[in-house]
This record gives sequence, structure tokens and C-alpha cells, in this order.
Amino acid sequence: MELVRKQTYITPAQDKGITEAEILRKALDQFLVVAGIVENEDPFAELIGMFEGPVEVDHDDIYL
Repeated sequence: MELVRKQTYITPAQDKGITEAEILRKALDQFLVVAGIVENEDPFAELIGMFEGPVEVDHDDIYL
């Protein structure tokens, strides 16, 4: 996961004894849940089980 550094200010009432980064991460997580966006959701999860039987590939044949 790539991270982007941002600077922000909070009020004394918002300071809960944790870092500003943690406050922001928690707020963003809550927003994403309400918005129906799940960051940790695997985009390929729906594909699991769609195909029948195991697919075996001899990787040595591919790269020869």
C-alpha cells in the first residue's frame, strides 16, 4: 500500500492522546465503511470457485 503524507490540525477536544495520523486513519476507515467502500476487500474474491478443477501449469515450459 502506497502512503501519502498530509498535514492537518485538530482541536484540543479532538486530541484523544493518540497520533493525528491514527485519528485520521480511523476517521477515513469509518467514512469508507459508511460509503460502502472496503479497502481491504480482495477485488478477485468473486472469481474464487468460478472455474472447475485445478489448473496445472508447468511453469518451466512457459519460460523455455
